[in-house]
Amino acid sequence: MGKSKLTLIVDGNWLLMSRMSVLQTRYSDDEKLAQDLKLMMIRSLNIVLRQFTEVDNVIFVSDGGSWRNKIEIPKFLQDEGVEYKGNRVKSEDVDWDLIFGAYEDLMNKLRKSGITVCKEIGVEGDDWCWYLSNKLNSEGTNVIIWSKDKDLTQLVKVDSDNCFTVCWDKDKGITTVHVDEDDMDFFFNESYSINSQLYHSILDKAKTKVEINPKEVVIDKIIRGDKGDNVLPIIQKKSTKGDKVFRVSQKDINNELDYNDYEEYEGYIIDLLNKKSYKDKVDKPLEQIIEHFEYNRRLVALQKESYPEDILQIMESHSNYNLCKDTNEVEYQLIAEANQINSILDTI
Repeated sequence: MGKSKLTLIVDGNWLLMSRMSVLQTRYSDDEKLAQDLKLMMIRSLNIVLRQFTEVDNVIFVSDGGSWRNKIEIPKFLQDEGVEYKGNRVKSEDVDWDLIFGAYEDLMNKLRKSGITVCKEIGVEGDDWCWYLSNKLNSEGTNVIIWSKDKDLTQLVKVDSDNCFTVCWDKDKGITTVHVDEDDMDFFFNESYSINSQLYHSILDKAKTKVEINPKEVVIDKIIRGDKGDNVLPIIQKKSTKGDKVFRVSQKDINNELDYNDYEEYEGYIIDLLNKKSYKDKVDKPLEQIIEHFEYNRRLVALQKESYPEDILQIMESHSNYNLCKDTNEVEYQLIAEANQINSILDTI
């Protein structure tokens, strides 16, 4: 089996729900919706592959539930009824068994066509993106993660061998880190020459480039929380007047904070609580804030230290991949199925 130079990792659940939001209001028949949803997903994937012709491999990842729901929730958060992603509610107007059945059918078709599909009980799509991007980079393979999930931008990097991981989103373009190419040894590193050409080719086709510090994505969510995932902020301060509460402001975030160093984040929290704008306005003791920080870090930070050993072993069992990007056959199959369903409906 050959080795990929540039792999596209597809965040399957994001792709499903994003296309679902486009199609849902157009159909009164869930079976027709499910069929066209599969077709729209594969067509969207094929559009991306036609845009980034340098991609020579596709890996499709999917949620299988979340190990994070088994993390012990701090007692003071239990009292507030906190549950990771517990605020997400599915529309009752949709036959979700039918939709997710269609989703499974799409993944089975991708598998049969030779595309690597990763789905296991307890492992989220974010986990697969973390594991696979790091593994592929360590083997000299560059990665594009196709998703609009901001959490995944913490994975963007250019490693010591000049291998890269970037995120692609049609609206924002390519999200990447700042690369000072004057520091890279172009003349004496053959792999850099290849990777540099790939990198610049992708940027040229994306047109828009957003450079970020991936560490900031993690720190902001640990400290300020995220309503979408029901991750609560570690500190909420009372307003001087009224009953309003506020999260830590952006200007008070230390974006260079080592969130794995206890002494460093303890010191940061103590200094924050002693600031005039926070002093005596935070209704939670230091010990609970630190415990909350550590709980949020486990939920948010995509790093080896966060994972239970059994989840790591599950992901490591997917260490091999098929070198394949041909998804055209799947599209042809789905078109044929859609035509067959339309013919049946026309005769009723």
